[in-house]
Amino acid sequence: MAEYQLSPLAEADIRAIATSTFTNWGSDQARTYLESLDRTLLSLAANPGSGRPRDEIHVGAKSFPSGKHVIFYRISASGIEVARVLHQRMDIQTLFSDDF
Repeated sequence: MAEYQLSPLAEADIRAIATSTFTNWGSDQARTYLESLDRTLLSLAANPGSGRPRDEIHVGAKSFPSGKHVIFYRISASGIEVARVLHQRMDIQTLFSDDF
């Protein structure tokens, strides 16, 4: 079964998403949004070619939208490695280092 692995930055991104969603829209909406994000991550792990190539960020990088966020990942032997989960309005070019 394909799986996804979160980088420490992706874990921090998801914690921030959870906190922000809970604060602004409550626990039910936070749970719903995070469950949707998890379903998207599982789907990407099973179908890693679904994402858009993002070689301008890093060779082999891909992205895929989930709600108001964008998942940035690369394909791995067991599924995907998630580098970041960023809001669609963020300046993504400034948030990536060379060690994607």
